Amino acid sequence: MRDYYLLTEDRRISRKVQPTGLPLEEGIEALLPVTVLEVRSEGSLTYPDWLDRPLYMLSDRMKSITAKYNLGIRWKRVDLIDRQQNDRNVYWIMQVPPVDALSAGSEFHQNGALKRMVLDYEKVKRHHFFSVQGILEPYIVVSLDAAESFLRRGLTGFVLQKVEIESGRQP
Repeated sequence: MRDYYLLTEDRRISRKVQPTGLPLEEGIEALLPVTVLEVRSEGSLTYPDWLDRPLYMLSDRMKSITAKYNLGIRWKRVDLIDRQQNDRNVYWIMQVPPVDALSAGSEFHQNGALKRMVLDYEKVKRHHFFSVQGILEPYIVVSLDAAESFLRRGLTGFVLQKVEIESGRQP
């Protein structure tokens, strides 16, 4: 059985770029095919490969790998321009199709937030990079294969947190 991981932000990175000015309430549909955002910096900023605020954004390098693991992802390009540093960085906002991935062993708080995530292996075994359907949180899950691809290439900005898996087969 393959392992799966939550892809979360690496909060240890200091001076990380914080894009602003995206129309969050309308979602990815409201964005132009290419959006340009000016980044204001006082000094040097870090541009990691994975950003999860204000929306999930991937560097060009990370996008090229991720696109191979899920052909159904919709992409919109965002160019981050820092005029002071004369710098331009290409990122991609993604809309990841959700997968009905939870097993009956998952637990929820009274307000509907996820308390304990347990994935059903039979439901996810063909997936490598996906969002989880039926939860409030916008979690992204990656297979061990995808995680190893990111790590081998030295991508930054994320932490992998192992997710509990149970077999969907009944005795």
